[in-house]
Amino acid sequence: MIGRFRFSTFVTRERRDTVYDGSQREDNPLQERTAITVPLLMVDFRVTPRFGLHAATAVPLIARTGVVPRAAVPQAFRDAARGLGDTVVGAWYRGGAPSRWTWTVNGALSLPTGETRAPRFRGELSEGSLVPLSRLQRGSGTVDPTFGMSAEYPLAGGRWVSSFAARTPFTENDDGLRVGVSSEVGSGWAHYVKTHRVMAFARLDWLHRQQDVFNGTPVLVGGGNWVYLTPGIAFMVGKGINVQADVKLPVYRNLANRQLDSHAIYQLGFSRSF
Repeated sequence: MIGRFRFSTFVTRERRDTVYDGSQREDNPLQERTAITVPLLMVDFRVTPRFGLHAATAVPLIARTGVVPRAAVPQAFRDAARGLGDTVVGAWYRGGAPSRWTWTVNGALSLPTGETRAPRFRGELSEGSLVPLSRLQRGSGTVDPTFGMSAEYPLAGGRWVSSFAARTPFTENDDGLRVGVSSEVGSGWAHYVKTHRVMAFARLDWLHRQQDVFNGTPVLVGGGNWVYLTPGIAFMVGKGINVQADVKLPVYRNLANRQLDSHAIYQLGFSRSF
């Protein structure tokens, strides 16, 4: 349908409460926790059957807590960031035929609508990297190119889908921080379950994220490689309303340094086409 408009909203939640060094699980003596909730709002407008425009913005809530040991009484600490995040605007182009391969390419710019604040670090380096004391951010503070592509093919009564996406920051923000490049590649299969209103799917994805850099020096926390298995389900409710739920399970991780990580990432959302 030419001129179709679609609105989507998703909420992603994870709780990073386990310390890993590389792939090895370690103790968490400071009882550190990072709870992340990210509502994501997206709009998509199909100008022609093959070309469209899209925009998305996030409203993250990030809270980091822990306990600092003291000689007398341990002291709890909390650091939080909440509010509007960065906004992505771009376009997509679709080719192929539904009965065979179909493919979509997209390109966009991530605009710095999220607030940033100057990170704080310890006075000494650890393994040549800065040790952050406070670094929670709602945005990157820079204009960052993003791009991706996906391909679909009918297979065994369902659809085989493969995709690649990347965000490539290349400049520092006003505070001297440059967010690390991230990329994700994956593939999965989706199939209707007894009715065209219910679809089950599963994906396997590899996520690579580079460490952030502050004034040319790597930041210790962050970066690594993850492999996620993501089962999920989607179903139609009424006319034009789609509800989706999935969970990303890390089946492999190799972190660039010692940092907190989660056991699962949960996502729930819906979309409405007009």
